[in-house]
Amino acid sequence: MAFMKLIVTLTLFQKDFFTRKKRVFTNISLITRNALNYLPLKDVMEILEYDIFRNRTNCMLITDGSELVTIPKNGATAKREGVSFRIDPLIMINKERFISLRSVNRLLNVDFLVNRKAKRVFIRQPGRYIITIKGDTVKKLSRLLNTSVKKLLSINKNLKEPIPSGIKVTIPTIDFDAIPQVKSSEKAKIKQEPEKAPAIIALGRSLMGTRYQFGAGPYPRSKRFDCSSFTQYIFGKNGVSLPRTSSSQARVGRRITQKEIEAGDLIFFRRDRYSDNRIGHVGVDIGGGKMINTYKSPPGVTITKWRSPYWLKRYVTAREIL
Repeated sequence: MAFMKLIVTLTLFQKDFFTRKKRVFTNISLITRNALNYLPLKDVMEILEYDIFRNRTNCMLITDGSELVTIPKNGATAKREGVSFRIDPLIMINKERFISLRSVNRLLNVDFLVNRKAKRVFIRQPGRYIITIKGDTVKKLSRLLNTSVKKLLSINKNLKEPIPSGIKVTIPTIDFDAIPQVKSSEKAKIKQEPEKAPAIIALGRSLMGTRYQFGAGPYPRSKRFDCSSFTQYIFGKNGVSLPRTSSSQARVGRRITQKEIEAGDLIFFRRDRYSDNRIGHVGVDIGGGKMINTYKSPPGVTITKWRSPYWLKRYVTAREIL
């Protein structure tokens, strides 16, 4: 099928913990086909800092550490942390996979603007809206955005079913002063051994300064951590199996209140990088209102005072794992 190709400059405006960044990427291929704009999937993953967690015959699982995203190699049904939804199918050009910008918006929580005349593409992270596709329902969108139907409709008063394709739905982001609740816990396949907390914390301390990387690959290969691969690694080395992402880790063990938090418990936060209300960060309590965690380099793996106004505004939940 016919398409148009343009070499563009891509500018990413990115908000995150303590920072706002502007990053520029040149020599990016922009493909236009059937009124949709596509970018190379590998470039999108590199720009937005996603790593391939698992590459299967029919799909690939990618992550930046917060959620596990399943992208079909053929077909239009994707998943984010088990929530299924539609995207535009990937296209192949000269043996390279391209993904539509609409799919990038739905999968990775970013907005975009294309200026073909100026040969520029602009991406904003986090996104403020999600673009609809045929088959979307209010319930599906609310699940994808980690919110309720009531909240979604409260700021999208004209949103009615059947929802047309191609409209922008505003994301009802929870204010940082609000404290959301995580859904009921799943049973963790772990050993109930609280005496392991000192060893887990000691291993974490021994890794102080290890560099941070979004969507870090396995530590033995990458020599990097993101927040959830760090917790997965130090727990795993002590015989306690945790899932890969912060969103998944927030669903294991037993939910506890802030007053119940003790050394060795996992603490979860929202992150400025995301607007869809997901769990975006995890750390391990070490006592004294502090946690060992990693969220940027420098400092890499570090100790942070989480019982402070900045972190308490972003606090979501805590889980007793041991």
